Amino acid sequence: MTQQKGSQMQFDDWKRVANPWRVVEAAKSDERARDAAVSRIIDTMLELQLDYRHENPGYQPFSVTALAGEIPGGGGRSDQAMLAALRYHPQSEWHKACGVLLDQLPKRQAAAMLMQAARIRPEKMGNSIWMVTARQMVERQDVLLRALGLNEGVKPFESVEALQVAGKRARKRLWQVLAVGEVGRA
Repeated sequence: MTQQKGSQMQFDDWKRVANPWRVVEAAKSDERARDAAVSRIIDTMLELQLDYRHENPGYQPFSVTALAGEIPGGGGRSDQAMLAALRYHPQSEWHKACGVLLDQLPKRQAAAMLMQAARIRPEKMGNSIWMVTARQMVERQDVLLRALGLNEGVKPFESVEALQVAGKRARKRLWQVLAVGEVGRA
């Protein structure tokens, strides 16, 4: 994506940039790029917690009879498939960097930020545990934190305000990390 003549790229323009590392690089000097990078990092962190956390690349769906008739110890197709699955796991360099950032955030702040990011406004169509008001999010935080895999060692949020303050601190910390360019490739 090329920058328009005489104007800076806007937040939405930065969100459409395909390469996340380009946005991170621009985030050092451009606040709009920094905002877009924070948004993209949070989305990736949610993906890691809600999707990739449940993938298990070491166990492949092979039948116990797959190697029937082969010489004992021969073939090794299942071993080769397991090694390939580990080597080509969908976690990219970007996902690994976002995972490192998530681990660097205080757990309570990260939990608040991800709960807020996963929230779906109740007026939308559909049904999900994430379709909650802010007050319901606080009331159901045990279930929501468990869904994110962040229920261990997180002190409960006593109010909507406490949840919002913790989430805001996490986003601010990410913003500061991007400003100084501390997001490294894994």
